[in-house]
Amino acid sequence: MDNYEDRSLHERIERLESVVEELRHSLEHINEVFAQKDKIVPAETVETVPPPEPAVLEAPETPLITVLKPADTIPETPVPPRTLPSGVTRPEPERTSAARISTKPSRTREEWEVLIGGKILNRIGALALIIGIGFFMKYAFDNNWISETVRVLIGGGIGVLLLFGGWRFHRQGLQIFAQGLVGAGISILYLSVYASFNFYQLIPQAAAFVFMSIVTVLTFHQAIHYDSLSVAFLGWVGGFLTPFLLSTGYVNEVGLFSYIVFLDAGLIVVLMKKTSWAILELLTLAATYCTYFLWYVSYYTAANLPVTVVFLTLFWGMFYVLDISRIIKPVTSFPLLRQTVSALNAVFYYWAIYAVINPDHHAWMAPVTLLIGIVYFLTLQWSQRCHAVDEGTRNRYALTAGALLIIATGIQLSGFMRVAVWSIEGLMLVWYGSSENLRYVWRAAIALFAFYTISLYSTQFPNTIPAYKPVEGIRFLFNSRALAFAALAASLGFSVLPLRRLKEDVIPKVQRALHYWWCIVLFVLCTVEAYDYFADSTVTMILLMIALSWVVYSLPVAWSGLRTRVEPVLTCGYFAAFFAVVTASTLGFVTFDPLMNYRLALNTRAVVLVLIGAGTYFHTQWLKRIWNDYMWSHELNGFFQIALVIIIFSLITGETKDFFAKSIFLLRQGAETDVSSEINQLANLRQLSLSGVWLLYSILLMGFGMWRRLQGLRIVAIALFGFTILKIFIYDLSFLDSLYRIFSFVGLGCILLAASYMYQRYKAVIFT
Repeated sequence: MDNYEDRSLHERIERLESVVEELRHSLEHINEVFAQKDKIVPAETVETVPPPEPAVLEAPETPLITVLKPADTIPETPVPPRTLPSGVTRPEPERTSAARISTKPSRTREEWEVLIGGKILNRIGALALIIGIGFFMKYAFDNNWISETVRVLIGGGIGVLLLFGGWRFHRQGLQIFAQGLVGAGISILYLSVYASFNFYQLIPQAAAFVFMSIVTVLTFHQAIHYDSLSVAFLGWVGGFLTPFLLSTGYVNEVGLFSYIVFLDAGLIVVLMKKTSWAILELLTLAATYCTYFLWYVSYYTAANLPVTVVFLTLFWGMFYVLDISRIIKPVTSFPLLRQTVSALNAVFYYWAIYAVINPDHHAWMAPVTLLIGIVYFLTLQWSQRCHAVDEGTRNRYALTAGALLIIATGIQLSGFMRVAVWSIEGLMLVWYGSSENLRYVWRAAIALFAFYTISLYSTQFPNTIPAYKPVEGIRFLFNSRALAFAALAASLGFSVLPLRRLKEDVIPKVQRALHYWWCIVLFVLCTVEAYDYFADSTVTMILLMIALSWVVYSLPVAWSGLRTRVEPVLTCGYFAAFFAVVTASTLGFVTFDPLMNYRLALNTRAVVLVLIGAGTYFHTQWLKRIWNDYMWSHELNGFFQIALVIIIFSLITGETKDFFAKSIFLLRQGAETDVSSEINQLANLRQLSLSGVWLLYSILLMGFGMWRRLQGLRIVAIALFGFTILKIFIYDLSFLDSLYRIFSFVGLGCILLAASYMYQRYKAVIFT
């Protein structure tokens, strides 16, 4: 035994020496190629490492035998040089040259030849054989060569022989050729069973169904054995065509769907073993529900409801179990395709359930929808606690559960209450999506907020968009519409809070948009509530109340924006105040309607304008707090100050005019004789009073501006002086009687002299 071991060791050493010598020659050849093609250092200058002495055998750190490609297909990364003596280096070939050498077509001529000659021709040959057998059977049938039974047996025998041939050739290593024979054999077996029932009526439908099922099971067994997707696809086609091929016009629901259940179960078992056949998963789902919908359109009646629901749940449950198996044993291949199949399974199932339950049992639909949603939500919670689930699966389960919850709400509720509950559910989705870091969940929830907003306005705009339809018997702010608006605004506002924990770049923009969104919803709420509550009043009254609602809205919104330094909220508050003061500034000059109900300073217009003026004053004070933060606050503060002056001016002007207008109106109403002189006297008094009130208001503004050192207010007072002077010199001088002219000019002179005296007397105080 020792001599034998010594001889064996000596032989292995000799073989190792020959391999090392071959490696040395190969490296020299590579250097020569680089030297000739890339003009680099010749191979002679490269010192090679001599082979190790045969007497010493040490285990090398790297394999000694390396598979080398021919010189014209050298890879881009060259073989790393072995350690050389100090000062000696091996030249590296240029990367561009190596890349040029390694560039080659995706397939070589030999590979194309193998593909066409070995695989494509195999498939075409199998197809031709199937067609030929079919023509033979038809020709034999037409010429009555053999009996019908023998024809079928011959077809079955040929199919079995082809399967046996495929088995033999597969053992010999001809896998592709064997797959072609197996596919041809399976197809011929399908044709033989089909012909025995449909052409020759040799066997009953039940027997043919059993034989078809056996062939289908055999097909999947062969597909797994030969690892052939094409054979599996053939079995899939034959399996789902069997009910149609063997149909007699009468459909047994239990028999049909039981067969589909067993077929799906077999396919799912195959898919669990062969994860690379993911396309069959989509095809199986599509074929299952297509078969169901074809049956539903032609044969479904209300009496089939219980059985139909059971089988639909079984269809859904099998694919649901397949999805669960992917959580327990993760599969990384074809993630998008598998996610699509799982999502479509939920969509198709719910669509089918809705179609059979809702028409006759609408009250059941919301609980059923909610129950399905709970199943998906509990599955999500279980998968997160027990397994490491990918983000795509988590998003899908969460979105499915959320969508079903929203659909259940839409079925159960209607009108404004539905929008209110939807809004709260949207907030829940945003909160859950952000807390679990599920980006598609919270983004979908924000997209749903847009749908809720449209639903809210479509509920409010049933016929036309230009104006809101008043709500019958509306109670101001205590009605379902106000609840829906408030719920939507609150949900939008609170959705900003959970988004703060996310680190995405888009979050600040989303938060900004949400702030604008909830502010606008509340603004519209205030507007429509004021409009509907005062819809039976005059146009002036409606506009006054809307302006007042805008001021009431602007105060808490602007205050909130000031406290939190949230610019969108601050902007919306001041925009509302802007619209309010512009509207109020013009309405004070409009004659009170009706004049019979007018009382000086004790009327709705006066109260509303005073409240709007008070709100404007608060805004001017609050704006001073942010002068250093926002440049526009100075201009806006100046605008509000001027607007406040105009509001008061319009108020005193309207009150003065309407006081005399009511007296003139009453005089005309009760007059039985000529009262033109009395009316003329009241008209003169009205103009004189207007001039006096304007002058008095001007001097008050001037005094306040001097006291507070407000140059803008003093300029407004001077402008109002000028306006009053023009009125007195143009209108009063032309139309008033002499006595009223005297009072007008004397009063004007005294007031202007007093103003001049104050400027001269307190000049140092005013301009310091």
